[in-house]
Amino acid sequence: MSDDGGLILGMRVSLLDVSSGEVDPRTDSGARGDGSPLGRVWERARRWLTVGVFSAPTILAAIYFGLVASPRYESETEFIVRGISSSTAAPGLESLMHAFGISRSSDDSNVVMDYLASRQVLSELEAALPLRQMYGLKEADALSRFPRPFLGDSFEWLYHYYGDRVSAILDTDTGIVTVTAEAFRPEDAQAITRRLLAQAEALVNAMNARLEAGTVQTAETTVAEARKAVLETHDAVTRFRNAELVVDPAQNAIAQLTTISTLSAQVDQVLAQIAQTNTISPSSPSVAPLRAKADALAAQIASEQRALAGPRSAVADKVSAYERLALLRTLADSGLDAATTALTQARADARRQHVYLEVISAPNLPDESTQPRRIRSVATVFAVSCAAAAIWWLLTVGVREHGQ
Repeated sequence: MSDDGGLILGMRVSLLDVSSGEVDPRTDSGARGDGSPLGRVWERARRWLTVGVFSAPTILAAIYFGLVASPRYESETEFIVRGISSSTAAPGLESLMHAFGISRSSDDSNVVMDYLASRQVLSELEAALPLRQMYGLKEADALSRFPRPFLGDSFEWLYHYYGDRVSAILDTDTGIVTVTAEAFRPEDAQAITRRLLAQAEALVNAMNARLEAGTVQTAETTVAEARKAVLETHDAVTRFRNAELVVDPAQNAIAQLTTISTLSAQVDQVLAQIAQTNTISPSSPSVAPLRAKADALAAQIASEQRALAGPRSAVADKVSAYERLALLRTLADSGLDAATTALTQARADARRQHVYLEVISAPNLPDESTQPRRIRSVATVFAVSCAAAAIWWLLTVGVREHGQ
């Protein structure tokens, strides 16, 4: 009975030793070689490695963030990209904005966001500000300033550094874009934020200019061509009048028709007189003069008729040519009116499609450093170290159990 109790007690002790990570050398014959020097060295190395993985990063993080890391200042600005549209109202603030014909443009906000994160904005920013000097201050610690240790100072590395120091966040609910810039001096952070805001405004203005170039400029070209056509047709009418020495051939034709009608009436009167005279006195000497008068009137009527509708120099040809020119002039005038109306509509459409960058809060001048967040950073390293230590302990326990 006592032997069984001792055996059971020994098994319990062995299990407790395995679960706690401390195996009795007398019972562990496979993992450490029965208490051999190599086994003891392995055990001490494992313990020190576990302690190192757990504590060393946290200690180094506490030293760096507590004593070495340089303070960084944040300058922030907020703006919204909006346009004028007639879209349906939405709840809340957006409904009030729509009531005044104002709506936020999420697509254009995304364009501005992409621009602020692009290499182009960095290139323009570097051309306007001494960016490398701002981020390469000798007073800043080596891990924070540009260039970082073992990394180059090329534009590509500067772009990666810029991504760590500048952020642009879009609130999808309100459409507000928040731009934050970090620097080692407050005035540098404010200067960077101001410049980014100015470049975003320039981008929006360029977008509006391209929009006008695609719509209004085309309409203006059409108006210019229509105006040129009107001037050409008016010049053609003027040249025709000067060449033919007539203002309106149609009015001349009407006058000639009136003359022919008058002459025809006179001929009828003379012929009536001749007929009456022949009836009363056939041998009257007044018949010959009346016949001569009738012949003269008939000859004049024939001359007027030939002038009205005869060879190419006749009034009918002049009227035809003038009416053609007048028709072209009328069409040109109508085309100019239509082009002017289209230009007015294009300008109105362009104004409705314009987007505007409305500044909500101007870039501030920080009076206290907010980066790095020292306690949070050390706590993060501590949590990661704990996780790494736990994983390492699980691996070592698994290896020992597999060896047994």
